[in-house]
Amino acid sequence: MEAIREPAPSVLFNPSEYEHLSTLTFQPLLLLSFKADLLLHGLDPRLFYAHQVAALIAGAILLFLLLRRYVRDLYAAVGAGVFLASWVSIYAARTLMIRHYVEGLVFALGALLAWSYGRRWIVAGSVLYLLAMLSKEVYAPIPLLLICQERAAGRSWREIARELVAPSIAAAVFLVWRWTMTGLTGGYASAALGGGAPRFGRAFWNGITGNAPPWAQIVWGLAIAMALGAFLVRTRLRGAAFLAATAIVIALPLVPLIHRFDVRYDFALMAFGLGALTIAAGMSRFRWAVLIPIALLVTTVIDAVPQRRNYETAMRLGMAQEGRYVWTEPPGAPTLFATSPGWYLGSLAWLRQYDHRGSAPPFVFSKYAITADDVDPGRAVAIGPSGAPAPLTSTSIFGTPAEWQRARAKRDPNAPLSVDFSLRNHDARWNLGPPGGRFVFLSVPGYSAISIPAAGAQRVPIARERQYFRIVREAEDGSWTVSPRFPVPLEGGSLTWSRGGLIPH
Repeated sequence: MEAIREPAPSVLFNPSEYEHLSTLTFQPLLLLSFKADLLLHGLDPRLFYAHQVAALIAGAILLFLLLRRYVRDLYAAVGAGVFLASWVSIYAARTLMIRHYVEGLVFALGALLAWSYGRRWIVAGSVLYLLAMLSKEVYAPIPLLLICQERAAGRSWREIARELVAPSIAAAVFLVWRWTMTGLTGGYASAALGGGAPRFGRAFWNGITGNAPPWAQIVWGLAIAMALGAFLVRTRLRGAAFLAATAIVIALPLVPLIHRFDVRYDFALMAFGLGALTIAAGMSRFRWAVLIPIALLVTTVIDAVPQRRNYETAMRLGMAQEGRYVWTEPPGAPTLFATSPGWYLGSLAWLRQYDHRGSAPPFVFSKYAITADDVDPGRAVAIGPSGAPAPLTSTSIFGTPAEWQRARAKRDPNAPLSVDFSLRNHDARWNLGPPGGRFVFLSVPGYSAISIPAAGAQRVPIARERQYFRIVREAEDGSWTVSPRFPVPLEGGSLTWSRGGLIPH
């Protein structure tokens, strides 16, 4: 949607236009990549996916070429094969929203490959490094791997310092550009609203192995332990320094995301992690070490078939059918209760109007639309297990009529509730009361439900159209109340409300 609405020069140089996409990150090459597909063949999805798969294959080839600089071709080929067969590659091939991770990896691996050839290629590698950061900021720490490459080649620290001049200039250009376009000087993500380290650990591991059976996860665990152990026995302190640098490259961009980790964040770390694992096995010099990447390749290839089939089935019977409903049904069709991301259905609704297909039917994302009496469940549908729209009352995806009735009975329209909300310099700040209980932010009309603390801040992009919200407060005794619909204040504005009236200031 933003690739259509924003002119190409504005994507790169106009902060007021770019900030409609994001104020948390600066990744302009994503929109330019989509613009290239639009220019070649319009909204034809086949070209978008072909482009994505081509970039993924290019990444695997570059990973092979980089690895063979340090280990035998067999190790390099098997390591690249594991990456191409892994769960993250299956996910990336079908998920256009993470193209910036895929293309950023191509540029990042190209930079590391260029740097591996020495001083004559350092400038070319630094240009690729800049392109990697403009695709996705997660690739910013890769000069640490350049230091490892140079130390492995026997360079002195003075020589390494000279080699780092060009990458440092590229990093400085990116930081100044990023600050000019978004005003960001710190991390690329705002503070998390919930979660914790245990959830992060599970999500991190599941992102690597996917929904793999226990035997496959055991193979992964043993392979990692054996490869790293054999490598450290051979290389000792130098090997430990390489592994530490790789861990920093992988982990540093993930620190701000520890509370809300998602599978897409595993893409870059999987590539670098597999690279380090392949180098560890290949440089250990134990003859049996080649069995480690081979075991991983066999495991991922065997597991890739059911993983791909399960993912395709889930998408075909769920997300794709919800998208088809929004794209094809008339505006007066029953309200769709959806489980897809709001940005996906919202973008489809916008594209439908852009393509002169008329308005989309209404869609919502939580049962609050019913319990707050905004949607009649008798005039609503959900996508059932068969992939076909079914009356909402015949499913239990969003609860049952009895549960909705009990929730309505616990709603107290006169319970105390206060809302103080402001928007300044792209930071939404709020204070909710009274203290205690649980607060939920509801987008309107979509009714996306987001748990939020009683007081907090969140950096937000600039909305093109006026947005609206409601606030839910759930008390410890199970009762709850909900505010009226409020407009999100314009930039620099605020609102203060308590039960009894709205007082803007």
